[in-house]
Amino acid sequence: MPYRRPSCPWGSAATCKASCRTGKAPFFPSDTRFCTPFRDCLHGARPATNTIREAGAGMRNPRRSRPMTTLQTTTIAAALVFGMCLALLGSLKLALAKRLNLGEGRIGFLLSALNGAIIPLMLLAGLLIDALGAKAILILGSLTTALAVVSLGLRPTYGRAFGSLLLAGLGSACLGAAAVVLMPRAFFGMDRMASASLNLGCVFIALGALVTPVLSDVLVRVLEFRRAAGVLAVLCLAPALTAAMTPAEQLHVGSQAPDLFGLLTDGNLWLIGLVFFFYAPLEGSVNVWATTYLTDLGQGERGAAWVLSAFWGAFLASRLLTAMVLHWAAAPWLEPWLIIVVGMLAAAVVGNMIGTGHRSAARLSLVVLGFLLGPIFPTLVGLAFRIAPAAPGTAYGAVFALGSLGGVVMAPLVGARARQAGVQSALYIPMMLALALTAAALVFALTGERV
Repeated sequence: MPYRRPSCPWGSAATCKASCRTGKAPFFPSDTRFCTPFRDCLHGARPATNTIREAGAGMRNPRRSRPMTTLQTTTIAAALVFGMCLALLGSLKLALAKRLNLGEGRIGFLLSALNGAIIPLMLLAGLLIDALGAKAILILGSLTTALAVVSLGLRPTYGRAFGSLLLAGLGSACLGAAAVVLMPRAFFGMDRMASASLNLGCVFIALGALVTPVLSDVLVRVLEFRRAAGVLAVLCLAPALTAAMTPAEQLHVGSQAPDLFGLLTDGNLWLIGLVFFFYAPLEGSVNVWATTYLTDLGQGERGAAWVLSAFWGAFLASRLLTAMVLHWAAAPWLEPWLIIVVGMLAAAVVGNMIGTGHRSAARLSLVVLGFLLGPIFPTLVGLAFRIAPAAPGTAYGAVFALGSLGGVVMAPLVGARARQAGVQSALYIPMMLALALTAAALVFALTGERV
């Protein structure tokens, strides 16, 4: 069957020709659907001689996978450590409360302060990435997080613990923002593939968060708290070590100093932020109240924990599947409609959870809901990167801040309703959030290019 040239994934002829001449092809040599270094450019550009030679060497074994680059290693390490930071303090809560001789209320206040501080710190980290580069901010975040974890193991007072947690918030914000903005470059290597890259990269964040509770529990039981904190601090240094070995040009993102005023007056960014404003409390409320919802229907605590694990397993699987589909389709216009479809289906599933009285239906609905919610956040961030390619750090920080504000505002409403009328009745709020999310995404899909 003759080879037929599709539309070039690089967008413009100038970009495609420049990419082919430097050998920066978007896909593996075995992928014949798009322009590759050993094939004539789709726009007629001829690759450099050394590029053809290198590609020819790869053709001898087209199934051979490329070795992982230092950029990919750095991005994965930062994502894993950021996920670890998100779950670390919650998993160490009891041990830290015992060490500081604090009640549950005071230790809960410390964790709430950390979660609240991350909102402005993530925006600050995004601004710094665009201004100073991802390499410096990633190393700063890694060192700061390691220092904060070590300080928690040195028998701190309540005041010192508060300062350590704020330091951990700054470090984790720097790590998270740097990891997210590097994902498009590290994985599929194309701005048009940002959402596919982010769906894949966010899997590593979730893996870090899932592994940390088990790891920290084992370390505290085997080594005691101070030494366990030291081991975890060493793990936090991994992104700094890999970033130091990565050339600075590979960690460069954007093309200019961030224009905060210009971004904050962009209607597209506000629409994406509005979608995330509704999404963050939707995911958070399901995570917090899922086990209570199941136990109210007669499910045992152990069984409820297993269903919650299945929820997160489906959550991760959907991100992997979405990454593959978006990579294969290479159709950026599809991304907002993907959010619309999964938002509508999520609202229907939550409605089924409200009306059902059967444990089997409730379990299945919860797992399906996890599968539907998985790709929303990374796809939203990918849309934000397309809006602000010159300042991705600022775009991510602004969208994250708007979504986090939604969690701060809406989450207490779900909790109050659950305590007053039961969890099933409280699920009306997440259902309305899913519908609002769908409406905001629909407005963006229809008017986003003209806002």
